[in-house]
Amino acid sequence: MMNVSEDEQNLRIDLAACFHLAVANHLHEGIANHFSAVLPDGKHFLVNPFGLHFSEITASNLIVCDFDGNVVLGEGEPAASAHHIHAPMHRLCPRAKVLIHTHQPHATALTMLAGGRLEWALHTTCRFFGRVAYDTDYDGVALSDSVGERMAAVLGDAEVLFLGNHGVITAAPTIAQAWDDLYFLERAAQTQLLAMSTGKPLVLLKPELIQQVAEQTRHERFDLGYIDRHFAAQKRLLDASGNPYRL
Repeated sequence: MMNVSEDEQNLRIDLAACFHLAVANHLHEGIANHFSAVLPDGKHFLVNPFGLHFSEITASNLIVCDFDGNVVLGEGEPAASAHHIHAPMHRLCPRAKVLIHTHQPHATALTMLAGGRLEWALHTTCRFFGRVAYDTDYDGVALSDSVGERMAAVLGDAEVLFLGNHGVITAAPTIAQAWDDLYFLERAAQTQLLAMSTGKPLVLLKPELIQQVAEQTRHERFDLGYIDRHFAAQKRLLDASGNPYRL
């Protein structure tokens, strides 16, 4: 194990866990996609090196980059799209300490639909009310910082970003929150698509009820500790299976 501070080591362990949880929940695409977390110094971030399957990622093989995307510690390089999405987004969105980008199937399917949006017809979906942004200007693989800069601008104060014809990003101050959002985003999208597949109209909730449930779920997530307890439970499942993410 490399010589790092306790705070950095804890971040490494938690971020590594996310990759394995993405595999366990079928949210990954092999060696594609990338997760990042800003280090305590506020000037560098952890990210997965290009070429490793998500199931191969451990706390020690995550690499450290500066906000220009340059590798300062670790072996390998970030994927080009990781460089051009995560570095500018962390630079321009200081509140987004953690960025998780996936092409998870059901949430991504919504980005393929004309006017595809989360519809406020489900208890689970209401947890995202007022927290979602949509980037509909897909322009190919992210091979320049202008892509990440555009995503940062569209994200604004939101915490979930749908990337048209592409995938999704969750942005949060903690790894636990970014993972919790990613998990429930897929559940909400999956259930919505299942309901839509019947061909029958969705029963949309009234605006005042959407707002009420959003506030109630926020209380549950933060005041009652749901986010941290959910993430801890997910890590216990990894530990019980002998998963090597902590190495």
